[in-house]
Amino acid sequence: MRNFFRLSITAVTTLLAAASAPAQTGGEEKFVVVKAAKVITVSGEELSPGMIVIADGKIRLVGQNLEYPDGATVIDARRETVMPGMIHPRTRFQLPAFNRGGVHGDIKAGDEVVPSQVEFEEFLQAGFTSVCYYPFGSGIAGVSSVMRTGGPETLRKLKDAAYLRVDMTNPGQDKATLRNALKKAQEEIDKVAKAKEEWDKKQKEKAEAEKKKQEEQQKKEGEAPKPGDKPQPKPEDKPQPKPEDKPPPKPKADASGATGAGDATASAADTGAVPPPEPKPGEPPKEGEKKDPEQFVPPTMDAKHQPLIDLIQGKTDVPLFIELDQAADYLHAEDVLKPHKQFPRTYMLGQRLPFRESDYDYTVKELGEKKTRIVMPPAVFYLPFSVEQVNLVADLTKAGCEVALAPWFDAPLEFARFRDRLADLVRAGLDRKDAIKGATLYAANAVGMGSRLGSIEKDKDADLAFFAGDPLNPLSKVSRVMIAGEIVWNAEEKK
Repeated sequence: MRNFFRLSITAVTTLLAAASAPAQTGGEEKFVVVKAAKVITVSGEELSPGMIVIADGKIRLVGQNLEYPDGATVIDARRETVMPGMIHPRTRFQLPAFNRGGVHGDIKAGDEVVPSQVEFEEFLQAGFTSVCYYPFGSGIAGVSSVMRTGGPETLRKLKDAAYLRVDMTNPGQDKATLRNALKKAQEEIDKVAKAKEEWDKKQKEKAEAEKKKQEEQQKKEGEAPKPGDKPQPKPEDKPQPKPEDKPPPKPKADASGATGAGDATASAADTGAVPPPEPKPGEPPKEGEKKDPEQFVPPTMDAKHQPLIDLIQGKTDVPLFIELDQAADYLHAEDVLKPHKQFPRTYMLGQRLPFRESDYDYTVKELGEKKTRIVMPPAVFYLPFSVEQVNLVADLTKAGCEVALAPWFDAPLEFARFRDRLADLVRAGLDRKDAIKGATLYAANAVGMGSRLGSIEKDKDADLAFFAGDPLNPLSKVSRVMIAGEIVWNAEEKK
């Protein structure tokens, strides 16, 4: 190890032991060290200057003046600010649009994505390291999938099922679709439960019939002899075997207790005992042989409703992702979900364009009390039919919501403007830390990837964005992007 300076107070001492631990993969760990002018960890303090030690694509240490192994690759970013790569929680960039309604929980958006046919560089140069593709259509369109925007093909897909998309922008139709889908899912569960109940009943009847048969057989065997039957000889009347008729003595075991294979064979041959033949695989058991217990085979469930079935049974934490157009849509959705308060859910607060009007302020208090997870565009809105501005993101955050932020449109120009819009929110009153979290950690949580992405912490993926200055400064450009510890995009190389 190469010693530099005394460790900073900000370095976590328990992590230093991990840095010198042997690799768990059986080979040498690949270390990469980032030395930056500033490190925005999101999970804690901003370090100026800061260092990040990465091992095999995972963050190992974060601090100042850290130790690292000889031979580590050092990235000199002493003129750059490093923060977690941003995450787009809802996109269909360069995927086709089409009409599809009803319930399609068996569809995965990730199956539509062919990385070689999508210009992911548009995301990279804006600082996005991961995106979540959603399935198109109305009703219950299917499940979304999380993908990286760069790196090796084997590491691109991060999550097959991030959330189940539910449209509630047309409650006159969508409300009935959701209610009927939940009813159908419960019917599928009841179908299996009924089949199991009938199977158990048949098994019980079989067991009782078998028991009765055995009792009758035992009773028949134990009946007294009938008139005319020959009397059974008494034990003392039976002829005793002559000495020469006695079976040969069993071979004595040696000190180890073994008699030898030859002795066992001879004994079997002398006594005339023939070992039973081994049953062939797949051959039905013969009479008297022990049968394997029967197993219940449940009827097949409707794959289109499987995500809802799993939610009702508590077998999944994949949330509902309910898209709204106005406050009333939220009330309609909650009305349908009243019997299912345990369902995890995220609300996408969509807007009716081109007007930036919003009436969601009517629901801020209720959303805040429930600590609701929100996804919405980073914009300052107007109250309906007025010129009064409202910073809905700030109001929801103060009320207790976790607000993830997503670009307005699926267009490269909008991706590039995303950080400018974050800065607009900060100028309008949103805390700077919440703005950055909305694009990183909160967005990661919204797509079920908060344990791996969204902040610079030990054991999280080293998916980082480098900026030539403050990320919320419109003049600061993205200089580099790292995914899994490897630089996958460099502005200098694009000149």
